[in-house]
Amino acid sequence: MSSPPEPLSQKTVRVGNAWRVLEYVRASGATSRARVAAETGLTITTVHRLVADLQRRRLIGDGTMAEYGGVGRPTETFEFNAGIGHIAGVDVGNETTRSALANLEGRTIARDLRPTAVIAADLLGGLKDVIGALQRSAGVESNSLVAVSIGVPGVVDVAGGVIVRASLHRLWDGLPLGTQLRHSLGVDVLLAQDDHLAALAELRRGECIGLRHALVVNIGKGFGAGIIVDGQLYYGSHAAAGRVGWFPVPLGDLTLGPTDENGPFDHPGEPKVAPASQLVTADGLIADYRRLGGHAGAMGAIEVFEADAAGDPAAARAIDLFAERLGDCVGIAVALIDPQKVVIGGGISGSFDRLVPRLTERLSRVVLLPPSVVPSQLGMEATVMGAIEACVERADHWLRECIAR
Repeated sequence: MSSPPEPLSQKTVRVGNAWRVLEYVRASGATSRARVAAETGLTITTVHRLVADLQRRRLIGDGTMAEYGGVGRPTETFEFNAGIGHIAGVDVGNETTRSALANLEGRTIARDLRPTAVIAADLLGGLKDVIGALQRSAGVESNSLVAVSIGVPGVVDVAGGVIVRASLHRLWDGLPLGTQLRHSLGVDVLLAQDDHLAALAELRRGECIGLRHALVVNIGKGFGAGIIVDGQLYYGSHAAAGRVGWFPVPLGDLTLGPTDENGPFDHPGEPKVAPASQLVTADGLIADYRRLGGHAGAMGAIEVFEADAAGDPAAARAIDLFAERLGDCVGIAVALIDPQKVVIGGGISGSFDRLVPRLTERLSRVVLLPPSVVPSQLGMEATVMGAIEACVERADHWLRECIAR
């Protein structure tokens, strides 16, 4: 027979009530004691005492007198002090590292952009430099940092803070980056797959707000996806859900050159295939365009789409082939999770208008109930925004500790 629960202590009750008040104030913006009492069910006397304590701890700003034009005393309002702490989100991309510093409401106050190549050899030191640069740019103290979230292009052991397998930077394989950064900075650090953070951003700020089931596909130097099921991000048993770059894709009638990396998977007697990370990416589109007789000097996917608009048959064929491969890959996921929407993000999303007719046509042929396909409006900032959103969630623990002290 289980023992009865321990009676609540006075401190436990106080902390619980203070958290209720802080949560309400944070969600409602400028508010009054009377409003807090009415919405939380606490007595006005209790609310006065808790608000005073939260102001002493600087979690709530000092009250201001509301604009007044009636009979009686004007109402004093106050709001959450989002600037008491700061959070950092970083997207360590294959080519570019984007980062942002925000207050505890997620409002960005500083940004940083630098080539990943300058920090790749010493990722821990490089990220510390990035975060320091953000803090100096915003003019905030280093000890105000509450949490950091890092998105990387690869599979991550989230609990252990280890990069299990990076896509293009094998030097990082096995690197306990999250643990090292946590020890070095002395704050909570979340290490996550970049595709997962991008999907979180779409769920909170982008095309997936209010959706229960969605697929967020990121295409640039790499190829991956974030999956939303029942209104929540789906990580998988090894936090590797959506890491589909290894998936074999048919080459069709093309032949890869000797300098092509990672493939093809050569099985005698079977059709030639290569990893999706080689074919369903911006580099894959450019390589196909060149192999099909397009301009040999083309360096960016945008050049291929511009050539297509100008009537270049090699560009049209390369985009058709890209859309066909992408449609087949996306179609498998669509058939499995039946999403309401597919969001196309990453660098390729900038050419969405020329890609989508071919992509939707392919999807209509490979799935029973094709969903709508839309471009991400968050652009290249999606992973950074998702990292900030993840930090806002993790900052709750820090705020509870502040209340309990």
